[in-house]
Amino acid sequence: MKKTILILLTLYSNLLLGYEKTYSFLGIQTSISNFDKTTTPAIGISYGEQNKDKRTTISYDYANRDSNSYQRLLMQIDSAMFKQEFKDMPFKPYMGIAFGLMQDSNDRGYLYGVDTGISYVFNNKIDFDLSYRFLKTAKLKDIDNINDLLFT
Repeated sequence: MKKTILILLTLYSNLLLGYEKTYSFLGIQTSISNFDKTTTPAIGISYGEQNKDKRTTISYDYANRDSNSYQRLLMQIDSAMFKQEFKDMPFKPYMGIAFGLMQDSNDRGYLYGVDTGISYVFNNKIDFDLSYRFLKTAKLKDIDNINDLLFT
């Protein structure tokens, strides 16, 4: 299953990113998630490919909410915004879409939504990311939507 997801991500990334020079990245993320008026911290990992204009990411995160735990596997596709205005700056604003799966202690369902944020390029090997993500759920009984504030 994991190999299949990575292969699909790589193929999809190549289609989205075109033939420009791309590079892979691996990251650690932390977030504050709001589930229908309950807030909880989460921690996760992410892997993806990007070029100067586009990025595809697959991420996994885990959190506890009350006595329940949840796990999410998400794919995000982001595109740079205001490229001309930020071309000589280390900041890169972006926006995109997200979709994936979520498993609560009692339930399993789908997620889809939008994200936006700003990436700070520290050097050629390290960048930091602050973003907001809104996700709608399908087939989850207790959770209708999720608001995330992420730091990667």
